[in-house]
Formats: sequence, C-alpha cells, structure tokens
Amino acid sequence: MNFRLILFYLISFTLHCTNSVNLNTGFTDALTLEEYEDDVELIKIRFDTTRPCRFFSDERYPKVEKGLANCSWYEDDACCKRTEVASVFESMFTLHQASAQCRNMMNYLMCFFCAPDQYLWYIKKRVKICQTFCDELYKNCKTAEFSGNVIGTLYKSGLQFCEANNFNMVTSDCFKFDENVFSSASKLFQSTISIFSLFHLCLVIAFVVIVINLF
Repeated sequence: MNFRLILFYLISFTLHCTNSVNLNTGFTDALTLEEYEDDVELIKIRFDTTRPCRFFSDERYPKVEKGLANCSWYEDDACCKRTEVASVFESMFTLHQASAQCRNMMNYLMCFFCAPDQYLWYIKKRVKICQTFCDELYKNCKTAEFSGNVIGTLYKSGLQFCEANNFNMVTSDCFKFDENVFSSASKLFQSTISIFSLFHLCLVIAFVVIVINLF
C-alpha cells in the first residue's frame, strides 16, 4: 500500500477546507515569487522585513496567536491560526509504539505551517526540510506504527520518508528541528501524535472535490 504525501497533503487539504485558503497564491510585488524562489539570499533581502506566510498567501504575515495547542512555541510569532492547528491535529490517527522523542519530533514537524520563517524554506509549494531533521526523525520513529504499518518497513531511510511525504530534503536554508524551542514547550507535547493513512487522505480529497463542485 502506497502511503505517499501523508503529512504534507493532509495539512494542506485540511487547512484549505476549513479556511478557504488559496494555497496557490503567489507574490504580487514588483518582482514575482518565481524570480526569487531559487535564490535564498534575494529572498532574505526582499522579505526579511515582511516575512510573508508563503504556505498560505502573500496577504498573511506572522502575528501573536495564543492558544496554539501542540504548536505553542509559535504563539508569539505565528503564521497559523488556532482553528487551523486544531483542525489538523483533530484529523490525525494515533501513532503507536513510538518513543517520546519520536512523538515530539513528529509533533514539531507537523507544525511547520506555523513557522514565521517559512518564507525562506517553503519553495515551489514544498517544504525544504533539513537532512539532519529527516535522519533523526527516521532514527527515532522507524519502529513506530500507524494504521498497522511500521514506518521502518514502509521507508528505508530518512530521505525516503521525507520525500515520500512531499518534503524536499536539503542541507541548508531549511526547516530544522530546534531542540531549544522544543524543550521550552515540551510539556505541551503530551497530546496524541498521529499520522494520516492513504485511505483517509483519499476521503479528504474526495470531500474537497465535492465542495469545489458545489461552489
């Protein structure tokens, strides 16, 4: 059974359905998004002051958002909204046989859409995730199970796991696991950490298609 795009598309479709966010919106400034996407230094020069939340649109910017259960470390500077976080985590299935570190890292990964620096690593509708994050995540989670499947059986490496879930694994200018931030918010990582199966993903996609056709 193919479990590709489990995390990324779950979050994308859930946020799209609950908030009618246009995930395909590009920048409308003098220079287009495409002219910046392959040059991180230009992105830093042009957008470091505004820091647009690229996962959502060029109209959203980080702000204080209290009550971000599961993603609380972003509360003082968040790209996401409380309702969006709640929608994503309520849609998850339990991750079994997972260590505390695995649950924590998976939780951190699933909060990427809240990060205020996403304009640096959300490129061409994909998250550039650090290789060290992928490798450590796989190392800590390969014995964990979801929907009767063992992660280490479905994926043979951190690279395979991340790329199968539509993350682009790179070594620099990427979404990384911040142990310091993680530790300061660790008491809030006790909620059930989950993952979405392909079967349920198909149901979400079908629902989205129905909604689009209705409107």
